[in-house]
Amino acid sequence: MSDIHSKALPGISRAAWKVALLAGMASYLDAGAIVTNGTALVLYKESFGLSLGQIGELSAMLTFLFAFGALFGGRMGDRFGRRIVFTITMLGLTLGTALMAFATQVWMLYAATAIIGLCIGADLPVSMAMIAEEAPQGAKGRLVAFSHVLWMIAICTVQALQVLVGDMGAMGARIMWLHLLMVAVAVLVLRSTLPESREWKAARHRLDASAHDGATREDLGTLKQLLRGPFLPPLVALALFYGVANLSANTGGQFATLLYTEGAGVSVSTAGAIGVTVLIVSVISAVIFMRVIDKPSRMTWFLIGGLLYVAGQSVPLIFGVNQTTLMCWQFLQAVGGAFAGEPMWKIWSQELFPTLLRSTAQGITTFFTRILAAMAALVTPQLIVSGPSTLFAVLTAAVAFTTVIGWTWIGQMPIVDSESPPLG
Repeated sequence: MSDIHSKALPGISRAAWKVALLAGMASYLDAGAIVTNGTALVLYKESFGLSLGQIGELSAMLTFLFAFGALFGGRMGDRFGRRIVFTITMLGLTLGTALMAFATQVWMLYAATAIIGLCIGADLPVSMAMIAEEAPQGAKGRLVAFSHVLWMIAICTVQALQVLVGDMGAMGARIMWLHLLMVAVAVLVLRSTLPESREWKAARHRLDASAHDGATREDLGTLKQLLRGPFLPPLVALALFYGVANLSANTGGQFATLLYTEGAGVSVSTAGAIGVTVLIVSVISAVIFMRVIDKPSRMTWFLIGGLLYVAGQSVPLIFGVNQTTLMCWQFLQAVGGAFAGEPMWKIWSQELFPTLLRSTAQGITTFFTRILAAMAALVTPQLIVSGPSTLFAVLTAAVAFTTVIGWTWIGQMPIVDSESPPLG
């Protein structure tokens, strides 16, 4: 990717860090809600009389509604501004987590899951755009990458909380949801102090002025802008990159314990201990990614990360599934994925689209990714039980594919000038 990074990294003001933290909490709440939901449903099982089918339905509902929330929220963020959308989503998330924490009937769990899924999905693309638009030139990558650090911190926090309340049944589930409720309320209050994105306001003003002066104005209520001309290739490329690369990350997140227990004969407690160590490595890798993403060497780091990512998937494929190969898979994935996975999608999504299409594009690629992940999750357990070699062959091919298109295609795309409105 061309000529955007100076050798000397600029300083970042407290105001920019504030935006990065408060908008970036979308990633914290995203990861926190997903991990909390998985544990809390198990803890609620006896108290609410939940069947395994209902637990599956609630888990699938969260994923699917996240996808639709991202699609809708991303578009609304481009049309009406960042601030109003992520304020509404925080209000909704506050309601949803409160309903989860104080639920007394099964229908309340379904209602809360629907609200939470839609709101965290809608919040994420808009918040990422806000971070990039308020960051100083030369530091946009670092501040967007900071959101991934928050994502990892959320997982660590929720898993630590799970250890403390895991034997408390329904009360433990309520405590876990109360943690997210308190975070959502705090973020809602603090986000009220943030002004609208200056870059979005300026782009919208230019667009309105061009229409007033008689210039041809595109209908911002349609997706024509992203489905033609220079914006379609990056949209397709990023959808493929994020969607396919996420298959590996999603497998590690949802099914690592199943792989250890069913494929390698390892106890759940041992798998959990390995998972904690992997999380530590992931956080360290995310911090390093922050430090290098705005440097000219970013694509070198991407290539190294991609090779490690591919190597991680191939170890169980070549040497068979056992505790050692699964540990290699997770640790190499933690490092490689930080430089050639979702964090790079977040960066590229800010750079390859103009301001008034930025969160729309992220919403579309997020929608595609989450739907693909939900579909893959339907067959992954069967692959693990019947023969995990097929699973790791697919994952190796998937990550090799995304590394190639990232290096040869996306990485060569020109960065869009945010000063130019998306006019035909």
